[in-house]
Amino acid sequence: MTEGPPEGGHGGGLSHWFHEHSADTREPGGPEPRLYEIAFSRVWDQLLKYVARCWWWTLAHRDEDLGLISVRCVVPLLRWADDLTIWVALDSNGLTRVEVFSRARRRDYDLGMNRRRIQRLLKSLDRAFGPRARVLPPLVDGGGERPGEA
Repeated sequence: MTEGPPEGGHGGGLSHWFHEHSADTREPGGPEPRLYEIAFSRVWDQLLKYVARCWWWTLAHRDEDLGLISVRCVVPLLRWADDLTIWVALDSNGLTRVEVFSRARRRDYDLGMNRRRIQRLLKSLDRAFGPRARVLPPLVDGGGERPGEA
């Protein structure tokens, strides 16, 4: 079974890396946002530790009241600068939700770096909190797939 190009009009494979310059957990088809049964403060602190450990990342702004972390990321070899924004909030059930957006600053393509950056960050959180802390979204229409899975 073959699929047509996504709504952006670009097909899969390597060519989409030259047409995308951002990745967003809030967009359909983007990396899956995270929902944790962990206190906001623990998730917040873990995110700040992750940002501090990443070479070539500079914390630009953080506001715990708004649940906002802004980071400037540089790709060392190419010296490309990207912006990473992380939102942390409690949902209506008291679960901690993490959403992330990463975009290239001055390019029309990112070679898939923004999506991979977000996925690495979210996987790091998953490992730090363990598998029982993450709340998986409900299955879509009983079809056996969760949103964001292909």
